[in-house]
Amino acid sequence: MNGEKGKRRRALLGGLCALLAIVATMFNGGIASAEPVLTPDRDPFYAAPPNLAGYANGAILNSRQSALYGLPLPVNVWQVQYKSTDADDRATTGVTTVMVPATPWFGPGPRPVVSYQMAEDGLGIQCASSYVIRAGIAAGLQNGQDQETPIAALMLSRNWAVVVSDYEGPQERFLDRRQTAHSGLDGIRAALAFPPAGLSPASPVAAFGYSGGAFATVSLMEIQPQYAPELNFTGFAAGGIPADIRAGILMDNGTHNAGLGVIAIAALNRLSPELNIPAQLDDSSRAAIATASNQCVQQVVNENSFRRVTETSGADLAGNSALAAAADRQKPGQAVPTAPMYAWHSSLDDALPIAPTDELINGYCAAGVTVTYDRTDVAGHGPAAFAGLPTAIGYLSDRFAGVPPQAGCHIV
Repeated sequence: MNGEKGKRRRALLGGLCALLAIVATMFNGGIASAEPVLTPDRDPFYAAPPNLAGYANGAILNSRQSALYGLPLPVNVWQVQYKSTDADDRATTGVTTVMVPATPWFGPGPRPVVSYQMAEDGLGIQCASSYVIRAGIAAGLQNGQDQETPIAALMLSRNWAVVVSDYEGPQERFLDRRQTAHSGLDGIRAALAFPPAGLSPASPVAAFGYSGGAFATVSLMEIQPQYAPELNFTGFAAGGIPADIRAGILMDNGTHNAGLGVIAIAALNRLSPELNIPAQLDDSSRAAIATASNQCVQQVVNENSFRRVTETSGADLAGNSALAAAADRQKPGQAVPTAPMYAWHSSLDDALPIAPTDELINGYCAAGVTVTYDRTDVAGHGPAAFAGLPTAIGYLSDRFAGVPPQAGCHIV
């Protein structure tokens, strides 16, 4: 590591460590919300209004001031409910958390906006990012979203606005490519149109996500040119991409990450119930899938370490045709993003194989997308997230500053 890239990475890593220490101190100090925060199924704020289909996509339906993990930070926070469409283009609602630093933006141009797809990764309504952000650390521990707090803090520290949408929708449709894209894009539309945030339809926008959030980010960027072409995207960053859901399930099966495969199978069964994936599984596996269908990822991982999901015959999952069909429906790479991309994935990732990401990036490159791709050798899915973060943030910063990306495809 040397030169300007090395200096940038060291500086950002230092800032990240400081932010981690501050957040940990606050959490350990027991800062909590003054009153219990209701889950979305019990909170009237999330209720859909009548005549929902009559609203435009991204139209604001409701709003309220909120808090960032219950912490006293110099950030203005709102929850905004908006109209969106699901995977079948039926009217639905979404909720986005809009975070704007209290420090004024002096330009040039409008304040930049990052659509941050947190790893919502869950099938229970309590996994929704808006609930986790409002409820605080106790809720975040259920699905690991508490670990993403420092990333949002890094973005806010650059005086960018940050938008975090519940991209899985009211039914928590985890790994639903079209639902994810529609809700994420309409969340951005709502944030830009929300007067108290002081943003602009012309605001430069970027997208960011890791792991499950990377699936959401890639899905959003692939569908954006057709669904929301008016948004001013300058670039996006995605790391640890689940570029082939089935390959990830097979890799994790029987390992310490087996719970990731369990919740992914449960998600695919929700998205393609007619395929009846559980019917091909043994009794123990079916029970695990059923339990995971109302949980967040961290709980599923904790409860299923080293579980081996098998078919009724005792055979491996590799030959499960229903699983393959459901996963192929959600596979990234079905369309091509137009914004420049920074991607990173570890060759030593212990949760998601790198080969499908290589294939995805190669497809983007062949289609003419501008891509910088870091095939890092940092061991582990979690450590690789933070190893690539400084360069990812720097990449988005350059795009916001109007610095043109290096044309073509580059593996670094």
